[in-house]
Amino acid sequence: MQTGGEFWGTDVRHFNGGLFDDGAALAITQGDADQLLQAATLDWAEVEPAIFGTLFEQSLDAATRSKRGAHYTAVTDILRVTDPVVMTPLRREWAAVKVQAEALAGKRGGKRAALEALQAFHARLGEVTVLDPACGSGNFLVVTLGQLLDLEHEVRLLAFELGAGPFDLPPRVHPRQLRGIEIEPFAHELASVSVWIAYFQWKSAHGGEWDTPVLQRLPQIRHGDALLTGTEGEGGETTYAETVWPDAEFIVGNPPFLGEKKQGPRLGLPYVTALRTTYHGRVAASSDLVCYWFEKARALIETGVTRRAGLISTNSINMLGNRAALERILASGAIFRAWPNLPWLQDGAAVRVAAVCFDDGQEQERFLGQLVAEGTPQEQAVLTPVAAIHANLSAGPDVTRAVRLPENAGLSFQGVKLAGDFDVTGEVARAWLALPNPGGVDNADVLRPLLNGDDLMDVRGDTWVIDFASRTEVEAAQYLVPFAHVVEHVKPVRATNKRDVYRLKWWIHAEPRPAMRRALAPLPRYLGTSIVAKHRAFVWCDARDLASGRLVVVASDQDWMHGVLNSRIHVLWAQRAGSTHGKANDLTYTSTTCFETFPFPEWTPATQEAVAEAARFVEKAREGLRTQGFTLTGMYNALAAVDGTSSPAYTLKLAHDRLDQAVAAAYGWDWPLGEDDVLARLLALNLERTGHTS
Repeated sequence: MQTGGEFWGTDVRHFNGGLFDDGAALAITQGDADQLLQAATLDWAEVEPAIFGTLFEQSLDAATRSKRGAHYTAVTDILRVTDPVVMTPLRREWAAVKVQAEALAGKRGGKRAALEALQAFHARLGEVTVLDPACGSGNFLVVTLGQLLDLEHEVRLLAFELGAGPFDLPPRVHPRQLRGIEIEPFAHELASVSVWIAYFQWKSAHGGEWDTPVLQRLPQIRHGDALLTGTEGEGGETTYAETVWPDAEFIVGNPPFLGEKKQGPRLGLPYVTALRTTYHGRVAASSDLVCYWFEKARALIETGVTRRAGLISTNSINMLGNRAALERILASGAIFRAWPNLPWLQDGAAVRVAAVCFDDGQEQERFLGQLVAEGTPQEQAVLTPVAAIHANLSAGPDVTRAVRLPENAGLSFQGVKLAGDFDVTGEVARAWLALPNPGGVDNADVLRPLLNGDDLMDVRGDTWVIDFASRTEVEAAQYLVPFAHVVEHVKPVRATNKRDVYRLKWWIHAEPRPAMRRALAPLPRYLGTSIVAKHRAFVWCDARDLASGRLVVVASDQDWMHGVLNSRIHVLWAQRAGSTHGKANDLTYTSTTCFETFPFPEWTPATQEAVAEAARFVEKAREGLRTQGFTLTGMYNALAAVDGTSSPAYTLKLAHDRLDQAVAAAYGWDWPLGEDDVLARLLALNLERTGHTS
């Protein structure tokens, strides 16, 4: 097989062109041999090359898979990228050439010119280069190769119809046009094998000839790190430099997703330090690992090396910590197609991803994709034409331009972060409330009910928290039993924390939010919302309740604030200014992007009281549903399904209608308005108040 020739009276093709130069034999058992022989009796001619992606992923141990962010990409998702990035421009070129060739062929003596036009485009197809800079086992390359071969087949068929001979347009599209980078050695080998299998299968189905040698090394599919190339010095230290990607007309792929906080533990601090140093000024240190691939692809487009790119990423690519990568793309080009929120299965867990296709701004047809009736038999993929796609992967008014308003500062906060076992059951807390302390202090000073998202949106739990606030260690120690609990359960864990303030002030919550406490101190109640929720709703919280880090709170006890925040006008803003999270595709709410940028009405006493009155009625409608056993999530599920006066949430619908009308009137707007109209008006108000141009 190394050279081709006769073996025991049988002609053997020249198979190996270097792909399997390593002639080492595998150490196999008798059982292994039996299974191999059995497998060899099967017909593997039609094996799906994409199966090797699954084999690769399952062959990695969990730690390696998690470290590298390795994951298999389904063909449906691959096509969401390769179709618009690679095939759309090529098919446009082909459509123009086809029209030209057919027009020429219809003229006297024009077939020669028609054939030359086809030959020129055919040669062009043979020069197309496609790079997957995190190619895994090669699924993106396999799919793209098949699409290029199909297009070449169309070209050759038309040429033959116009009288071309078999040597006028010999096959040109070949695996050597594919480029890849892959860090895992096994996946790197599988990528070449998968590409060759796909190529042979296509050839076999279309009557193509075998290459000689049958299998060739594909040096363009490289084994290595796509971001940093390390060189080991004489003393064993490693120095890093940015990896140079091979030139390619198109870039596609599914790079690894790895959040900022996981990068150090999984990739090693020296590597992560070098990564952030090397890409400083281009990729923010807070970015997900996938953002580095976006930036490198963007830079190659900006310099003219690459024409278009399309990458699949975590759907958090449009959130603040990562969005800068997309903002840089928009500064030097444009996003022409995006699927902001697609279902995904990774390590058996359902997550959400985004597919983003971008170029230098030449593409004028731009589409946002979404799955309608997702997860049902009626599911449909729908592409909606849009004028522009923004950095948050939305269309319409670009709320990412909104600026934080000074008048909203100091009103909204994320709740406390504990970082330790400060919480206890309500039963334990109530028992501790009765316990005495030598100094006469009351345990009620440091025991509070703890609120999280489920407490607001679903069933209120009974969890309390030990809260020493800003007390010194000596002051905290006066509360004997709560302090003893923290000494036993929190101090040992905090003692290993790398952050000095967490380690040294172990009896205090990691993030006690002193600014929030000062803002809430004079209030008998405040407003809270779950950061992640299916429905955006604000509810009243008692001053004694301590909000956890899963809540955003607003330091106001005014009904008009309740009304504005629960109005459709604010909810629309929060939906567009926020993002989605997790397998349930729930909405997220943050102080900085959703609250601090939101322009409130310019009040008159009359409009403020009208909104307050409508807000009080919304609260009454909610309370009525609570008495029927509805949770907040349940009542807003019912509100979304209201179909008449008999619906249990019909009164809540009327209450929200009244509230929306009152809030719109406070802005001086006629109601109802469409979503884009509301957002455009709010954005204009935001920019006007901050002195920015609209």
